Amino acid sequence: MKKILAAVFITACFALCLLPSLGMIFAPSTEPIGNERETQLPKLTDSDGKLNTSYPAQLGDYFGTHFAFRPLAITADAKIQASLFMTSNNESVVTGTDGWLFYSSTLDNYLCENVFSDRKAEALVHNLELIQDFSKSRDAQFLFTVAPNKNSLYPEHMPYYYGQKVSDKSNREMVGNALKDSGVNYCNLYPLFEDNSEELYLARDSHWNNKGALTAYNAILTQLGKAHDDYSTAQSTRKKDFSGDLGKMIFPSGFEPEFNTYYGAEDRYSYVTETKSVEEASIKTESTDGSGSLYMYRDSFGNSLLPYFASAYKTAAFTKSFPMLLEQDFNEAKPDTFVMELVERNLDWLVTRPPIFTAPEVTLFKTDGKLGGSVKTEIAECEFSPLYTEISGEVDCESLHDDTVFYVSLTDGNGKTAVYEALTICTYENENGFKLYLPSEIFPAGTNADVKIIAKNGDGFYEIGG
Repeated sequence: MKKILAAVFITACFALCLLPSLGMIFAPSTEPIGNERETQLPKLTDSDGKLNTSYPAQLGDYFGTHFAFRPLAITADAKIQASLFMTSNNESVVTGTDGWLFYSSTLDNYLCENVFSDRKAEALVHNLELIQDFSKSRDAQFLFTVAPNKNSLYPEHMPYYYGQKVSDKSNREMVGNALKDSGVNYCNLYPLFEDNSEELYLARDSHWNNKGALTAYNAILTQLGKAHDDYSTAQSTRKKDFSGDLGKMIFPSGFEPEFNTYYGAEDRYSYVTETKSVEEASIKTESTDGSGSLYMYRDSFGNSLLPYFASAYKTAAFTKSFPMLLEQDFNEAKPDTFVMELVERNLDWLVTRPPIFTAPEVTLFKTDGKLGGSVKTEIAECEFSPLYTEISGEVDCESLHDDTVFYVSLTDGNGKTAVYEALTICTYENENGFKLYLPSEIFPAGTNADVKIIAKNGDGFYEIGG
């Protein structure tokens, strides 16, 4: 009897192990889960008819994303880990309390790790000042806003083991403090959301809900001084139909949708572009009820913002491209308003890959001397648009201040000199980088020029190196 039971047990275990493989014949997993990319069944030979030496590894990758009943297995494992240990089986997702999920890429911000230096915060604000100046030069009103990370507003739902913070300042706070002393038109959404007793974010998604998006929309247009429908008298509809991005990642099978509220903005505009989803990188809209023209950079938080803004403006152009081809987009959209929304966790994008537009030329000035140090400079065609030549580099100088601004002086073969204010670039290796763009038809990448770097350091202007 014992031998029979042992044989039955072994056979059952063997069949269970074979089930994911054999089940692929009848019920393979075909849809990518979360942010996965779809994998294709590999071939034994390559395009030249030669043996594909990577076939075993590629076959393993294919099986790993297509074995039978995969969504059910992942969901079951996630629910067990979440309920028993309050942990996640997906490195992109943090499992919180009361069924709340958080995006793990926000943990640095939440724990105040790898916080911006004063230099980086000042550099970010300087770049925003240049962006706003460009907008003003095109007669467009500018506004910058930051979408708070979900766990910045709802820390009570974070797991207890993330309770100890490294610092008492966050990147958002540092940038906000630096913006107070600037002329940048900044709409600070954090206090507005923090003081609101309603839940304005989704439990199983990384973004705000439609009510949260409406709150941000009203704050932004009020600060812009634009008359708009605040939807306070709109007949809203509450539907349990929203499937959160984090929920899809961790519970790909059998998770329950969330409630979301709809205010009718979705019916008050139309697409000019062939748009199938608000997830698309470039979208243009028009509304017979709206007025004015809008150009808006928005990340994924802007998916739920888009209906409100599209309804408020007669014409609107929305982009998710980063770096933005700012000047090219302006030439096409000709907006009277430029709104830039960026989520808290991606603030460093402004000092690593800022928008692309022609650098402002400044009046030639006399320097107050020279500072020691060295400069590395590169002139090349812009990798994002052949219409521009990119001039970039790094400065190594111990005498620079946190708010130092760089200018690039170019003298051509005819002795003509022009000076341009550069965007500030900060990397982990060097926070004193610079970058500017010039039209390639005026300054081709192969142009020979004498390049000098001038730093506005304190109250004086100094040439670096030389």
